[in-house]
Amino acid sequence: MRSIRLFDLLMGFSRALDMVSPVLAGHHLRVAFLGQALAERLRLSRTTRKYMLMASMLHDIGAIPLKSDTRDLIFEHNKALHCRAGWAFCKTAGLPRPVCDMVLHHHTEWCSYGNDDHNALPANCIYLADRLDVALRTRNAPDLRHICTSLQAKQREYAPACLAALNSLADDADLVARLSSPQCMQEHLASIFGSVILGPVQLVDLCGLFSQTIDSKSPFTATHSLGVAHTARMLLKLSRMADTDDLTTMFIAGLLHDIGKLAIPHEILEKPAALTPEELSQIQQHAETSLDLLGSIPGFTCVRDWGGRHHERLDGTGYPHGVRGAKLTLPMRIIAVADVFTALTEDRPYRAGMPLAKAMEIIESMAEPCYLDENVVALLADNVVQVNRARIRAQRRAAANFVVMRRLCGESAGAAITTERFRPSSPKIFSIT
Repeated sequence: MRSIRLFDLLMGFSRALDMVSPVLAGHHLRVAFLGQALAERLRLSRTTRKYMLMASMLHDIGAIPLKSDTRDLIFEHNKALHCRAGWAFCKTAGLPRPVCDMVLHHHTEWCSYGNDDHNALPANCIYLADRLDVALRTRNAPDLRHICTSLQAKQREYAPACLAALNSLADDADLVARLSSPQCMQEHLASIFGSVILGPVQLVDLCGLFSQTIDSKSPFTATHSLGVAHTARMLLKLSRMADTDDLTTMFIAGLLHDIGKLAIPHEILEKPAALTPEELSQIQQHAETSLDLLGSIPGFTCVRDWGGRHHERLDGTGYPHGVRGAKLTLPMRIIAVADVFTALTEDRPYRAGMPLAKAMEIIESMAEPCYLDENVVALLADNVVQVNRARIRAQRRAAANFVVMRRLCGESAGAAITTERFRPSSPKIFSIT
């Protein structure tokens, strides 16, 4: 896998977040763009601005597990909840503390800060950018100068320096023109941050963060992606047909294979009764969506093909494209087996995971008609206890961190959160070693 740019990965994830609700379309990109415009006027350091970019592109991830009503993007009711949930996600994934703090405080009023909070000003920039975007989108005839004037009166909410920077932007015709063009905003941000390349650990951490977001959408599949990632990576390692780079790629493909499920409504994902043909078609569409989203990230060709093909079958009866036979490479075949194995053995709210013997009986029966690769199935059977132990450990760590997140989100809205109060079950939840 070639080097992955931070900006490209963040753009891919923001596109996925956009799919949660139509009204979210472009929101994270516009907040990032507006936040950077304010930061430029404030002459914030490049490092601070990089952290702002990460926080801006991910700031509303906490709304997904809470099933918040995102239709108006205002979050006036219990608005602190999705901030705390987003902070817990970022902290669990090992993101830099400034990023975590900015996500936590992207709805915090300026008057609430102490004098020693070094991340207060950039977080307030994101808050102002967020509110500015909402105001621009909810007006029939958006007038940047008029909106800026109305925001100037909210001096308890926004830092004087942020309001001054906003006032200086109000008549910037170039800024207004770029706001109407996603391509122009992307090009501008890429020109600033396009040289930032993610190291392997940073890449896995960010992908791990998003896998948590994917799984958090429904308790029916909570921790599923991490289970698939560990299972698939171990099977590929046991095959002795891969190098270290391939193992990392497989782990990431497992983490993100279900990214398309963010576009599926909760009521379908969690429907207690049998799905209608139309609903089943919507569920199956997630594989196509996963291919599209992962394919939009430069350098993710293998991640796209390996992760997005997890429902294809050797005999061509799978979806989304009915790919068959030799066109399904070994990594594609492995992740297909890993997905079925994890789904059968993991605990879900409505049933306990199957015993290994029963799960393997089902998987082996799927190999006989050439749905799954018989050699991969045999490899799993020969090492099933070892593989299952790794899956269980990974999913238990992930589940424990979800419990922490839910506890934090259940606390009173006025409660302060510090890193000292956060106790994830393991700092290496996304480790691939």
